[in-house]
Order: sequence, then structure tokens, then C-alpha cells
Amino acid sequence: MNADTIEHLKKAEAAIGKEKQVIGRQGYPGDLRTVIVAGTIDQMNEHHEAMLLLIRNGKIGSAFALARSIVESMYRGLWINFCAPDAHVELFEQKDRLPVNMTEMATAIDDKYKGEGFFDDLKKRAWPALNSYTHTGMLQLGRRFTGQNVQPNYSDEEIVATITTVTTCILLLVGKFLAVRNHVNESKEVEALIGTYKK
Repeated sequence: MNADTIEHLKKAEAAIGKEKQVIGRQGYPGDLRTVIVAGTIDQMNEHHEAMLLLIRNGKIGSAFALARSIVESMYRGLWINFCAPDAHVELFEQKDRLPVNMTEMATAIDDKYKGEGFFDDLKKRAWPALNSYTHTGMLQLGRRFTGQNVQPNYSDEEIVATITTVTTCILLLVGKFLAVRNHVNESKEVEALIGTYKK
């Protein structure tokens, strides 16, 4: 990795560190919806930390395999946070499944959060690549070779793009989680972190 990529990873890590501080300053109700979204955020933060650890140790393919989980968790978290009726939240707790697919979630999220097609577009653009990396598809396999040698070959640009995406997904969910719970200033503080690591 080049120096710019290493610096980018540090900035993304710092942004998530600040997000954890902000979210940790608040008290939250113990209702099912809040508990599920808070748990989702915590899992996303752990995956983010694991991705950085893996990348820094040259295990970039394994790091990229975690990216889908973070992106999907953002969609699930945003949907449960503000879109899902109580009955669907309860169904998720009882049956460990959601009654909507990713496309339906993206549409509902764009509608409720006034995303103007952002979440639907992100899903369409990113989902095939995320699946390929997670399920050892051709994007992942194509980066297992350097020339004729079985040696990983992930570009700095791909690393930066992937870390930017997953970091942004976490901050988007946390910002909306705080906003729905009327922590408006903290929501703005977290969403402002999105500008701190982008090139």
C-alpha cells in the first residue's frame, strides 16, 4: 500500500473512533427497535475494525469479504430504525428474518429518509461486486494473481474505495439512529465525520 492509502485507513479509523465516542455519550430506551439497531451498529463497528486489521496485515481479500455485511447491515439498520412497522421488527426478533428484500428496503429507505434514489442506486451499483467478494466470485478470484503467480493483487484505489464505502455506511446509519432518537446535534456531528476521510 502506498502512503496515501495508509493515511486514508487512519482517517477512516479515526472517524469511526469519534462516532463510537458520540454514540457512547447518549442513553437510549430499551425498546426492541432501538436494541436491534444499536446491536447492528456495534457489529458494523467490529467488522470495520476487523477489515482494517486484515488490510494492514495483507489479508485484503478477507477484508473485502466483510464489506457486504457492513453495507447490508446499513440497509437493515436504516429500515428497522425508521421504516419497519412494529410487527416486522417483532418478526425479525422471533424468526431472524425480514419480510422484505434488499430492493424493497432500499426503496422504503429512500422514501422515508428522503434519499432521492441514493440508496436504491447504491444497492444497484455495489451489490454485485460485494457479493462477488463475499462469495469468492470472479472479482475476488481475479485479484488472487499477480501475473502468473498466485499472489494477491488488490489496488490502492480498490482499498480506498472499499474502506470509504463501509465507513460511510456506518456513519449514515449512526447519524439516522441518533436523529430518530432526537439527538439532533449528535446526529449532525456524526454525519460531519463523513467529510473527514474522503479524498
